Amino acid sequence: MRAKSVFPPDLLLIVTGCVFTVMIGICSIDAAPINAGYEYQEIKQLYKKSLKGYESTELEVLIETSRTFIDKHPKYKKTDHVYYILGNALIRADRTDEGIQIFQRLAKDNPVAPYVAPALLELGLAYDKLNQHDKANVAYQKLIKHPKYGSRSFAKRAQELFALDKAQRTGSMSPSSSQGNQPSALVGQKAIDFHVTDLNGAELSLEKYRNKVVLLDFWAIWCGPCLAEMPNVKRVYEKYKDRNFQIIGINLDQNRSKLQDYLKKEEIRWPQFFDGKGWKNEVAQMYQVNSIPSMYLIDGSGVVRKANLRGPALESAIGELIRENNAKTPSSKSDPN
Repeated sequence: MRAKSVFPPDLLLIVTGCVFTVMIGICSIDAAPINAGYEYQEIKQLYKKSLKGYESTELEVLIETSRTFIDKHPKYKKTDHVYYILGNALIRADRTDEGIQIFQRLAKDNPVAPYVAPALLELGLAYDKLNQHDKANVAYQKLIKHPKYGSRSFAKRAQELFALDKAQRTGSMSPSSSQGNQPSALVGQKAIDFHVTDLNGAELSLEKYRNKVVLLDFWAIWCGPCLAEMPNVKRVYEKYKDRNFQIIGINLDQNRSKLQDYLKKEEIRWPQFFDGKGWKNEVAQMYQVNSIPSMYLIDGSGVVRKANLRGPALESAIGELIRENNAKTPSSKSDPN
């Protein structure tokens, strides 16, 4: 025998409708973060691609896509990263004033978000680029005194910049733009050799790789442009590592364990020299390095042939020099492609 319903038909219909409505509402709420996640990943891919070399139209696509995302998903957990990407892209597109506005908005609306620290550093650099050094000081001080990020690497970099004479600040990751050699000054000269040990304790020198093309790369984890270039450096290493080519990293960080963690995470396999002295790194001092990333492309006879190449230009120059070098070395492969 079927039990008699205790709900009047009209009430049952209302309850059923409410449950259905709630279920739809739940589905709608769940769908929003999923869609935002997909869109965020697309923006990250566009950003990574733009760092490897870009056309102006591609950068504009990244800018507009990022703006649209921020408008659609202002509360998404990774929106602060998209703010940073947008500000960075605007500055690279020579729309510095717009980039500044984006960084200011991020710092104001999301003061403890993870990407506030690099945004404040780049905000200061942007003001320095415009010769608005007093405004740059405000950004640097805000980062240095930040309750959450004031003791971390971006703040330490801001402290170094803040301590410089204003005339020396040009908006680059440099401790002093008026001292030391310019990288191009070494082109055509014998590279300065050094005899140190890498992170694994193995001997490291240019002489060790004589007859090979060597890319000498001065960099640091705290340096945003260095990390932006890293995917390109990794790509050329994988392409040419078996063609009489080697990269030597000269790292200007001060924390060994953080460096090792980054190298492991990014699967960076070429040798690194690290002495924990930052800008006073032994090899950096020999080369009078005053800005990073700094790169020297050295031929098989130890002569500096190119300096500070980026993106597609780096790969092209390495390929050309390897072909030239290997043509002189009978035992090597003549074509790196």
